[in-house]
Amino acid sequence: MKRNWFWGIICILGAILIFGNLFGFLPFTFSLWKIAGTLIFLSVIIDGIKERSFYSPLFGIAIIFYLFREDLGFEDISLWLLLLATWLLAWGLTSIIYPKTRHIEIEDIEYSTNSIINITSSFGEKVQYIQTNDLQYVTIDSKFSGLKLYFDQATIQNQATIEIDGNFTGIELYVPKEWNVQSHVRAFFGGVDEKGQPSSSGYPTLNITGRIHFGGIEIHYI
Repeated sequence: MKRNWFWGIICILGAILIFGNLFGFLPFTFSLWKIAGTLIFLSVIIDGIKERSFYSPLFGIAIIFYLFREDLGFEDISLWLLLLATWLLAWGLTSIIYPKTRHIEIEDIEYSTNSIINITSSFGEKVQYIQTNDLQYVTIDSKFSGLKLYFDQATIQNQATIEIDGNFTGIELYVPKEWNVQSHVRAFFGGVDEKGQPSSSGYPTLNITGRIHFGGIEIHYI
């Protein structure tokens, strides 16, 4: 029988936390959601270390710290500021130790050929190429990550929409300069920036909607 060390260790740690809570030999007060959260984010930390990523381990540590903030004497700490500081630290370490010029593994690159596309990205970097003759609607859910989308091999028949839900993220959109891009994104501690010069005559139209918190969107005309 194949041993599953990862989940075996997680389950043993869960048992230790529960026994510690029952018999009172751990210095922290535990509840069911604290135990569950600790085990979940411990698995995130271990998985991130295996993948040589800064994002997952640092965010896992930050969330576990927040779960026990009262026991540690930081009951008034702000979750959003804690996550923002963690994101900045992870991004900074990644930029220094794993610069963008590094080789991108094949699992970080995806290709989409549908007219309606759903894109999700969390804790890391992702590159996606859109290759379709009838782009209509794209939804983007990006959290604590860097995302690059290339639309240079996509065609819009009349108009298309990109709806963004971004938190602590950087999103780069590479679009043909012939497209008429209309941005209606609501930004909180973030913004939308355009790079390059469009040469659109008004059609086809790409509408960008949604919201972004603690991050930025860059539109590159190519």
